[in-house]
Amino acid sequence: MKLKFPGFALSALLILFSCDDTTDKIGWEIMPMEDMAASYTATFDVMSETVRADSVYARTQTAYLGRFSDPEFGYYDASFMTEMTTPENYKFPAVYKYDANTKTGSGTMAGDSCVSIFLRVSYSKNTSSVKGFFGDSITACRVSAYELNDQWLADRKSNGRFYRYTNIDVNKYYDKNKPIGSTAYTAHDYSVSSSSSSENYIDIKLDKEMGNKILKMNREHPEYFADGETLTKNVIPGYYLESDYGDGTIIYVNRLILYMGFNFYATDSLGVAVKKKVTDEKGAAGTDSTYYAVEYIFSSTPEVIQANKFTHSDKLQEKIDDPDNTYIKSPAGVFTALTVPYDEIYQSLGNDTLNAVKLSLTNYVDASTYKYAMDKPSKVLLIRKKDMKEFFENNSLPNNTTSFYVQHNATETNKYVFKNIANLIKITMAEKQKEKEKAGSAWNSQREANWVEENKLLVIPVVVDIYSQQSSYGSSTDIVVGTTHDLKPCYARLVGGKGTTNGKLNNPIKLEVTYTRFGE
Repeated sequence: MKLKFPGFALSALLILFSCDDTTDKIGWEIMPMEDMAASYTATFDVMSETVRADSVYARTQTAYLGRFSDPEFGYYDASFMTEMTTPENYKFPAVYKYDANTKTGSGTMAGDSCVSIFLRVSYSKNTSSVKGFFGDSITACRVSAYELNDQWLADRKSNGRFYRYTNIDVNKYYDKNKPIGSTAYTAHDYSVSSSSSSENYIDIKLDKEMGNKILKMNREHPEYFADGETLTKNVIPGYYLESDYGDGTIIYVNRLILYMGFNFYATDSLGVAVKKKVTDEKGAAGTDSTYYAVEYIFSSTPEVIQANKFTHSDKLQEKIDDPDNTYIKSPAGVFTALTVPYDEIYQSLGNDTLNAVKLSLTNYVDASTYKYAMDKPSKVLLIRKKDMKEFFENNSLPNNTTSFYVQHNATETNKYVFKNIANLIKITMAEKQKEKEKAGSAWNSQREANWVEENKLLVIPVVVDIYSQQSSYGSSTDIVVGTTHDLKPCYARLVGGKGTTNGKLNNPIKLEVTYTRFGE
């Protein structure tokens, strides 16, 4: 620890002793010596290390699909499970019938069967403001789809929100040997005109008998289609999608949609099938005129369960073992953990007032020439390890007391700077003293080690949703309305590490504490 005596204290003394004897006795002269205060700055060394995220709580409307590898971290795979929902009390179009007595028709379907069925993976095109995928747009990939099983139906509601965590054991919920469909794709969808749509899509053809089964259930049990919950329990448990070929692209999926195609009769104003006037490839003149159309039937929405699964290569361990740097990487990769010397701060400044505690995390400039190098996390959250789970599960917001977020400063300092975490330091020190007093002689080295572990500060890449509230005077105030784990590819290498030489940290992070001491 280093202490600095401020310059203003010396100036105050000079002013005090140069006062005229006839000056009114106010201020310093009437203050008891034990009440005089001065401000100081102290610095403390903080040890940092890289820790595995293992999994994160993924509260998101986006699903992730693909595999991406880079020289720094190796590969990671992204796959997802999702349930489907339906319009309330959905019914398929009725089969066409002609009433000879009234000479009118009803219904439109030409036969009671499905002609085609497919799943559509929908995602945005890459623009300057919206990103629909990361990586190489022309890498050849393949996606396979599977139907979820009865085990999923048994577990989905009984085990809390386990499906939100990105280490979910998806293998329990589908049969690897029974894909319902597969297709090749590239992230850039050449089948969609660059000007006709803001979205790309991947279509996975399914066996039309799956469609006929759904159609039959709709006819016989319309109650199964009352809403998404009854649909999941009785008709479509859900789907699992994974990219099982190709490396270099991660797609940010907006929706998974199930389409079904049918043949329909063209009808007139009385509902009667219209006859062809000319012969064409679909029939001769005088026959009923039919056409083919697809129905947008079921889709994934925020109202149904969706689960993202991320798997990383063993190369990630190399970053965890690096003693001279620390890393943060998303999605669900690694965090930087900070061990604050609370005991040292308490012993040195326990009787003083902590005014400000500044923490700066400097990141190295990425010198990689890799074409698809990841960006640095735009925002990071600082939170105690013991508070992280509850923070994300409860959709909490940074409170500037025990949780803080900052924006990366790339243009000036190349740092993440937490300007004042004094409240966090004071609260944590007070909590420890209470716990030690309560435990008494039972406080031992194991309890100490557990406490230190649970109170490490984690640096986590996050997405912060901000709402700008306009005032009547034309100014605006930014209000944080949501904080979630960043699930898009990004990383930073930070100055720090747990490596030591002769018992001292090689690259300690400096914690700058400004405090007030009375009676000096």
